Amino acid sequence: MGRAILIIGAAALAVGVIVYSLIECARTDSADMRGLRKGGWIAVILLLPLVGALLWLFLGRPKGTAESSRPVRGKGPDDDPQFLRNLEERRRQQEKAEKLRRWEEELRRNGGPGAAGGTGPQNGPRDRPDDGPSGGSSAGRTDGPTDGSPGNRPPHD
Repeated sequence: MGRAILIIGAAALAVGVIVYSLIECARTDSADMRGLRKGGWIAVILLLPLVGALLWLFLGRPKGTAESSRPVRGKGPDDDPQFLRNLEERRRQQEKAEKLRRWEEELRRNGGPGAAGGTGPQNGPRDRPDDGPSGGSSAGRTDGPTDGSPGNRPPHD
C-alpha cells in the first residue's frame, strides 16, 4: 500500500513539473528564451515529458527577469513629492485661516480696536496669523472687509 502511494505521488509530481514547464514555456517571450525557439521547447517538453520539462527548467528558461519586462508599479499619491508639498501648503493655509478667525472673534468680543475702554485683543498682535515670509508685517494689509460692508467697525453716530 505504501509503495502505491509513493508511485502515485511521484507520478503527480512529474505531471505537475511537466504542466508547469509547458505553461511557463508558452508564456515566456521568445526573445528571452535560451537555446531553442519557443516551438522547439514546446516540442521537447511534449515529446520527452519529464526530461524535456527538466531541460526547459534548467537550460531553456530565462535566467532572470529583465527590468523592462517587469510590470511598472504605480506611484501612490503619498509617494509624490509635489502632492505632499500641496498637502503641507493646504494645511498651512487652513491653519492661517483658523488663526485669523480666532483673532476676528477675539476682536468682536473685546469690541474691536478703538472701542471705548478696549485696546483690542489681550495678547496683542502676536495672535495674528503671519503673512508669510515678510515676518507678519501689516504692510499692504487692509484692516477690515474689502467688499465695502461695515464689518467690525463701530457704527458712526
